[in-house]
Amino acid sequence: PTSNASDNNDSTISLEEFIEWAETTVPMMASALPTFLQVLLFFFRIPTPSSSAHDNSDKDRSNEPQFPPGVTPLWIPTLTVETKSSTISPADSTFFPELSSFDLFALTCTTLSLASGRWHRLFSSEANGLSCNRLMHSILGYGGPTVMVIRSKKGDVFGAYTSTPWSQESGGFYGNSDCFLFRLGPDAMGVYHPKGGDSTSSIGIARNNWSNNETSETRNFMYFNPEARSKGYDGLAHGIGFGGNAELPRLYIDEILDGSSAKSDDLTFDNGPLLSGDSKSNNTATFEVEAIEVWGVGSSQIIEEALYARDGQRRDAEKRIRKAMKGTKGAMLEDMKSGLTGSKMFQHREQMRGRDGGCDLEGDENEKGEQKS
Repeated sequence: PTSNASDNNDSTISLEEFIEWAETTVPMMASALPTFLQVLLFFFRIPTPSSSAHDNSDKDRSNEPQFPPGVTPLWIPTLTVETKSSTISPADSTFFPELSSFDLFALTCTTLSLASGRWHRLFSSEANGLSCNRLMHSILGYGGPTVMVIRSKKGDVFGAYTSTPWSQESGGFYGNSDCFLFRLGPDAMGVYHPKGGDSTSSIGIARNNWSNNETSETRNFMYFNPEARSKGYDGLAHGIGFGGNAELPRLYIDEILDGSSAKSDDLTFDNGPLLSGDSKSNNTATFEVEAIEVWGVGSSQIIEEALYARDGQRRDAEKRIRKAMKGTKGAMLEDMKSGLTGSKMFQHREQMRGRDGGCDLEGDENEKGEQKS
């Protein structure tokens, strides 16, 4: 880049423009060189994934990188996945086939959580199937920050990051100002932070300087509303969303993957296109999902605690289901013992026999014929 903005043409930018872009879009990039020098000169150990998803021992935590005060490291993450035997193994990725992937490095530079040493795969459409229901099940209850990466059938790559756990099904939005949207390609990279407050710093300080008179749509960070929650009668969008409103989020993953869409602006996040060729404001463009991955991000300790929280929520849900089934079964048995079930089942036959004009059942006609003979 040049230092004189007046000499710029279409292929160059000024140094001031580059610095402003880097500070707002990839603030962790400034940590790349100090991290390299620290590793090169002092031989710090690179973190390795723990052997169990629920193992929080001091031995595992000792594998985390240690840096002097004042040095914020940037780690290209280790990609892991939990196997059926509950062990941690290296994970494959549709989007990041190599750890040297530019897209992986670019996302790592956006916030500290993404540069903390480990990404754990929660969902992959390649491994788990292209199903929004499975996607929602995989992230519900996960107690830590996540990043969702999407590729459309036209080749657009985009997604969203949130530090708030996907802890609840709701017809409303929740989350905080650490959430942001991003676009990785094929056009130039874009990161769209919440509009209120100052820029997020390189250590992930939340931007909470909203004025009290702003509308609720300025805080519509994340949305998780399966159709089963309301049986489809709430008139709201059913699926996962970010920004916009409950009728149509700015980035919307439809529950049946038939009406997913994206917009270039809303009241919550900075304006900018998520899909290539979409530069018009208030223009909603639909897309077909080709691939989705969701990763839990952070240190090994954060990820393991988040997985444990998800397991706990699933156990609680199973207990509620068993209790409900037991209660239903018990009520049915009581009805059968008291004769109530039988009475209800055959009550309509008695009512039909007693109607004027008669409404004989086939079995009754046969009985009458036998009596006459």
